[in-house]
Amino acid sequence: MTLPAFDPARPIAVIGCGVMGAKVAWACARKGIPTRAYDISAEQLERSFALIRSWSEGEERKTLDASLVATSSLDGALSGAQLAFENVPEVMDLKQRIHADIGRRLGADAYMGSNTSSMLCTPLAEASGRPARFFNMNFTDPRHQGLVEIMGGSKTAPETILFALTWAKAIGMVPLVTRKEIMGYSFNRLWRAIKKEVLHQVDKGYAEPEDIDRAWMLTFGTPYGPFGLMDQIGLKTILKIEETYHAASGEESDRPPAMLTAMIEDGRTGLASGRGFYTYPDPAFERPGFLKG
Repeated sequence: MTLPAFDPARPIAVIGCGVMGAKVAWACARKGIPTRAYDISAEQLERSFALIRSWSEGEERKTLDASLVATSSLDGALSGAQLAFENVPEVMDLKQRIHADIGRRLGADAYMGSNTSSMLCTPLAEASGRPARFFNMNFTDPRHQGLVEIMGGSKTAPETILFALTWAKAIGMVPLVTRKEIMGYSFNRLWRAIKKEVLHQVDKGYAEPEDIDRAWMLTFGTPYGPFGLMDQIGLKTILKIEETYHAASGEESDRPPAMLTAMIEDGRTGLASGRGFYTYPDPAFERPGFLKG
């Protein structure tokens, strides 16, 4: 079976336009790839479009405006698309339902993908009805880091991974392929180990988020530490990922810390809400003197 190659002139459908969906749509449209951003919520689409347009200026902004379309019609987003790339919360049955629906509507020659941090590819691919054409990706922020991990399922065709690699490079990302399916990809499992440990330390009162981030920033020369990064990802997403790992292992050590749930219940969900481990705008880690304590 020969599968179609990535075509920069053919539309990409970005399904779900929350924090990461907006970033994926921006990465595509700024490169001149026809991009259709779909979300079930008109309010979410409006908020995301304001953010997306604020991330570009000059010629890049003109290219983005010419390439990006918002739509509340799923069929409109999928019509003629070479790829439907889903970006919804880290909930297996939700993702499976969406992929089953997309798979019934999408053109037969198109690919499907899921933006997920922790889930295996195969259960999502099977739900899509086209497992040979399905892949998972885990995006870092394309505005800053530019790393993306790619993983196939048990039936993913080699041409599908090649398509994902080509698309990733076309939108300015640096791809890392996980060669054998594993929960959480390769590099992201390292980040998960760090995240789990620092959350445990703060939850149990061993350390403060600012001190851990300060030490991280000083040691590795990064603009923020693990807690600043979690705020950017969104603490609801962090919690869903930790719950996924806990459900898979059943180990008490994998249970999400109570602190994280309490923060979310208090409305402290990270950058998007203006409060998380830091307050926004102007978080403490960006202020002069932060590294000196």
